[in-house]
Amino acid sequence: MSATLRIARPDDESRAIRLVAACHDEIGHAPDPQDRDIAIASLLSGEAPGAFYLIGPPSSPVGYLSVSFGHSIAQGGTVAYLDELYIRPPVRGRGMATEALMALLKMLSQHGVRAVHASAPPSGGTRLFDRLRFKAEEAPALTRLL
Repeated sequence: MSATLRIARPDDESRAIRLVAACHDEIGHAPDPQDRDIAIASLLSGEAPGAFYLIGPPSSPVGYLSVSFGHSIAQGGTVAYLDELYIRPPVRGRGMATEALMALLKMLSQHGVRAVHASAPPSGGTRLFDRLRFKAEEAPALTRLL
């Protein structure tokens, strides 16, 4: 099975919502479903500074990547934030997350993105990020929800 990436469109909204809900259920994250669905729709419509990629066959994706974009003076321009990466449990362990993330990194680099930031997965799956040469930052990020 291929980890082909395809940018999701508004007509992929129901697939995207199902995948995100499965991810959030698995990790015990329970955002307000209405807020979650609005956030997904804004990515799919192009209203938000980011992108939502489906992984796998168009008719039956096996996962997704969600990225948002910002700007960093210290890093020399546009930066991306890997918000979420999910592969359905039955197809894990086949290298699809690695293949998808490598494709994303290549694509972002070709479009002038200077750095990609990612948080350590809640499940402790840092080997993927180690293999792809992500480095731990000096200080953890601080967040204030608004």
